[in-house]
Amino acid sequence: MSALLERLAGEQQLPTDDFGDIRRRAQAALMQHGFPDLKTEDWKYTPLKLLEKREFSAEQAASSALREPGFKAVVLHFDNGLLNLDDLDLPAGLRIEPIGRESLERADYGDRAGAFAWLNLARFEQGLRLVIESDQDRPLVLALTTAEGFAADVHPRLEVEVAEGVSATLIDYQYDAGAGLVNRVTDVELARGARLNHVIRRGGGDSAWIERTVVNVNDEADYRVHVLDCGGRLTRQDLRVHLLAEGANGEIDGIGLVDTRQHIDYHTAIEHKVGHTNSRESFRLLGDGSGVGVFNGRIHIHKGADDSHSDLETANLLLSEHARINTKPELEIYAEEVTASHGATIGQLDDDAMFYLRSRGIPADAAGALLKYGFAAAPLEGTEPVEVKDWLLEELQRAL
Repeated sequence: MSALLERLAGEQQLPTDDFGDIRRRAQAALMQHGFPDLKTEDWKYTPLKLLEKREFSAEQAASSALREPGFKAVVLHFDNGLLNLDDLDLPAGLRIEPIGRESLERADYGDRAGAFAWLNLARFEQGLRLVIESDQDRPLVLALTTAEGFAADVHPRLEVEVAEGVSATLIDYQYDAGAGLVNRVTDVELARGARLNHVIRRGGGDSAWIERTVVNVNDEADYRVHVLDCGGRLTRQDLRVHLLAEGANGEIDGIGLVDTRQHIDYHTAIEHKVGHTNSRESFRLLGDGSGVGVFNGRIHIHKGADDSHSDLETANLLLSEHARINTKPELEIYAEEVTASHGATIGQLDDDAMFYLRSRGIPADAAGALLKYGFAAAPLEGTEPVEVKDWLLEELQRAL
């Protein structure tokens, strides 16, 4: 057994509750497969040396600070990964309850690539189910923050259910100020005709931030996610969107910023399980200093999923000779009557555009900032509602 396995998944680490049998099964799967290494295809650009060198503390960190968003919202603060259920004041149409056994018993994360999801199932401290039963007039912010001095490993687990015909905006605001491990699993279910605008804004700190998100989109439902990742010591996001019935739509737009001592890895997959489904993805990485960015986007059109439509493109900008970006768009098609496209580019700031701005009297730093902002802002322009888009663009400006 590796030292990292013993430290994170030893028998003494399992919580004692009614899920003991499920936890032991998850732990056995993790022990069987082990953590991913550079020979694991989906992890070959993301080494775990950072985690192997760390000793995680079980001591409770001080409460983390939360910077309120600049718009009216319902805010649920997961302080160092945990939500205080005693202080909740939810509006009508929102409900939070403990997670049930049924979904946990169905969980299957495959082989070594799913090791951290197995770890979460074995170790989660607080499993919650959020049900959105009616339209909400304010965005719902799930703010997961860590404090300075945070050095623990936490494993939040969340299920989100959007009821039939309901529209909602869900914002994952994730800010790290510590040096621990946040290992989160989120499952999202969109019922018939539901619509979810999902915004992910994360960054900061020296923690490893690893998340697996699976979204099930049913008939005539619409899932759209906008990602602003401002960089961190180690960020890994697995996002899987399953289009399960006719009329289902899934869209992913994202921008990741990396600088020195930062590493972000985004693995996305959109699964067209049936025909008459649509998807689109646009993801960008901006690399500076000695930062490392990874993007692997996969579109899988299953056998029999005729009349599916999909577009995937990734554009990447290198600002330093020491930065690295590894990008790979994939199309896997087993149906005949489909339309699909994919493309990838890697480049640098345009010399002609820089010359044009300089010739108008704009200093070099300001001109470079304008070009970087123009590149990075494009995937966020379609964010809804407008006040959330404005907030995201302000966050992007601050990060740049």
